[in-house]
Amino acid sequence: MRQRIHGRPDYQWLVLWTVCLGTFMGALDSSIVNVTLPLLSDTFKVDIPTIGWVAIAYQLTSTSTLGTFGRMTDVFGRRFIYIAGFAVFVFGSALCGLANSALMLILFRIVQGVGSAMLVANSMALVTTVFPSQQRGMAIGFLETSVSAAFTIAPTLGGFLQSLLGWRSVFYVNVPIAAVGLTLAYTIISDPPKEAGRRSLDIPGAICLSAGLTGLLLMLTRGFDNDPAAGTFRLLGIPGMLFLVLFVVVESRTKDPTIDLALFRGRVFAGANAAKVFGYCAMSSVTFLMPFYLEQALGFSPLLTGLGMTALPIALAAGSMTGGPLSDRFGSHVLAPIGMIVAGSGAFVLTKVTPAMGYPVAMVAMLLVGLGMGLFIVPNDSAIMGAAPRDKLGVASGILATTRNLGLSSGIAFAGTLLAARIQVYTAIASSSVIPFAAAYRDVYAITVGLCAAAMVLSLFRGKAGHG
Repeated sequence: MRQRIHGRPDYQWLVLWTVCLGTFMGALDSSIVNVTLPLLSDTFKVDIPTIGWVAIAYQLTSTSTLGTFGRMTDVFGRRFIYIAGFAVFVFGSALCGLANSALMLILFRIVQGVGSAMLVANSMALVTTVFPSQQRGMAIGFLETSVSAAFTIAPTLGGFLQSLLGWRSVFYVNVPIAAVGLTLAYTIISDPPKEAGRRSLDIPGAICLSAGLTGLLLMLTRGFDNDPAAGTFRLLGIPGMLFLVLFVVVESRTKDPTIDLALFRGRVFAGANAAKVFGYCAMSSVTFLMPFYLEQALGFSPLLTGLGMTALPIALAAGSMTGGPLSDRFGSHVLAPIGMIVAGSGAFVLTKVTPAMGYPVAMVAMLLVGLGMGLFIVPNDSAIMGAAPRDKLGVASGILATTRNLGLSSGIAFAGTLLAARIQVYTAIASSSVIPFAAAYRDVYAITVGLCAAAMVLSLFRGKAGHG
């Protein structure tokens, strides 16, 4: 049956819709969780940096294992890893729904992260393989639009589910979606002919990357508060840096590395991935903190918070659908910097918001951030995949997703930590004219403007290659 499907003229579109469903599921889970974080913080009686690890653990696990699964797709076949990814993800979702503490939920999110990595490491490679280069931007545009659609639906759905059925339902909603995705993947996807010989897996590299990033993120999120253990967490930065240095050494000496550092010798590949880290770091600082702002500063209910958050993903979808065709026509080196300028203007608006302004100004800021990121993401991803050799598309897809997740987790860590630190400062001032949360919130976005500027500069000077 799969052979008959593979021979159909619309096979590439069937693959695209199947991959879009898996991408939709992962994005839906991520966005729903962000909207639920204020409720989880209250439920488990933990602060913002701690509850941020519900999101960070997921992203960190994906970041640490994407390279390995990217390599495994080239070794064992993309179809097997993709189907297994659906199974692992739905298992992790069910476990998350059963959690009864913040620690347990964080641990179960690690399982979800593994499933997500298996799916994401495949998605871009599957799409890039079946579409010709002149249609790559359009296909990636559809893929990113599925992310935008999930982001659009998730906030309202998350607010509705947690208000009606409780927070556990936001994890159980993944189960039926994954069941459909698994069935479609099993029926439709076929492996292309292998273009490379059998290669080994770089387990030491994956361990070093995971240990290094974990140490640095723990230092960032727990090392700068008033907790007596903060000094211990700050010390974790030292082994974190050492593990990352060791990771570079291991990767440079391994025959088949988790992350092929040779790909970064290309100016376009290196510059576009670096820009991706900064861009996603900026966006995640908005998506992570905005629900807290809407609920704590503006007094929104969970359902109203979900509705309010839809401004960003709607604009993201519009930017993605526009960015794909424009990227094919004018080149990513033109469109990506423009996107980051638009996103940066949205972050700048957030440095000026006050609760007295209400929701409209915050909505305008989210629209600008979403539109700018949509214009940036598709051209940037197209440039990354276009700069990679065809026999390393699986590895390149894994690297692309790794830099995205690195940006997302770093943005959450920096935003949560800086917000908590600045709240302490403004609380100590004890001025009746200063609302600590709102003032600290604006300080965070002053840094976010700088992140957007860095991504813009990298996009502007990385050059162009081929169709990207």
